[in-house]
Amino acid sequence: MPDDVDFRIVHALQAAARAPWGVVAEVAGVSAPTAARRWDRLVASGLAWIVTYPGAAFLNTQCVAFVEVQLQSGGISVVKRLARDGRVATIQHTAGDADLLLTVMTTDLDALGDWVQRLAADPRVTRTRSRIVMQVFGESERWRVSALEPDEESTLDPHRPHSRPLAHPPDSADLRLIAGLAADGRRSAVDLAAATGISAPTVRRRLDALVAERVLSIRCEVAHVLGGWPVTANLWARARPQSLDTLCAALDRFPQIRVCCEVTGPANVVMTVWLHRIGELSSFEADLEAAVPGLVLVDRNITLGTPKRLGSLLDREGRCTGLVPLDLLTVGEA
Repeated sequence: MPDDVDFRIVHALQAAARAPWGVVAEVAGVSAPTAARRWDRLVASGLAWIVTYPGAAFLNTQCVAFVEVQLQSGGISVVKRLARDGRVATIQHTAGDADLLLTVMTTDLDALGDWVQRLAADPRVTRTRSRIVMQVFGESERWRVSALEPDEESTLDPHRPHSRPLAHPPDSADLRLIAGLAADGRRSAVDLAAATGISAPTVRRRLDALVAERVLSIRCEVAHVLGGWPVTANLWARARPQSLDTLCAALDRFPQIRVCCEVTGPANVVMTVWLHRIGELSSFEADLEAAVPGLVLVDRNITLGTPKRLGSLLDREGRCTGLVPLDLLTVGEA
């Protein structure tokens, strides 16, 4: 099992996914070759990996939806098909009104509508319900394994681009660069240059811009067995417009919140949270409602399993076993 040094390496990469090994090693208290070797071991075992996925600024220009699906018996073949679909970012088996909660990413509403109609036409699917994401407030790049002190994490600040407004949608060169990172988010600029036909300095400049403008997120993911947060819950809430700003400001106070979005429908906020135990859910909900006046939690479900998260295929313990690149980041020119 991973030890304290492994956790420190993971935390460092969660703070700055592409930081040089020398910097990661200094924070972890080992040599650069040792840090790289330990990381390779974590990746080989599926316990940790670097994932690339659309950032909030890019998602807010596309079409994203949470799609609830009810299945007949024998629906496992539907799940296997969805796992291979590059438009399905995440699949959760849920204990609630629906059997599955899908995160689906398409270029526009027409594409989403066509996709949902094809899904609903499957005889093993008895019902679907879609909620369109209007705005992404928080995403799970904020989450940490909490192995470093704040001052230790701050030493990684120079190695992560700082947020700035979106200047322009990604062009074909950006998408080639993003596609080249799909299998390994730490792939070197020299390798990316050879694969994309873009010079290494331009690769570095473009990558910094894509991350800074929140077009692309590059994050260190961990298996639940490593993270110590084995319970996933999805919360649906109603919030008045003035409460949404308060909710956004409160996100950093609640590390349990992995994703927070404004969506269509009577329950206009969806949150995915990670917990140590199921019994923590009630107290978490009470703390959240107290911190955000006007926020009313109206429904929740517990995730029984996550066979796919942000394109990564996972086993029952959350270990990464493969990758299905997201179509949204591999299509032609935006």
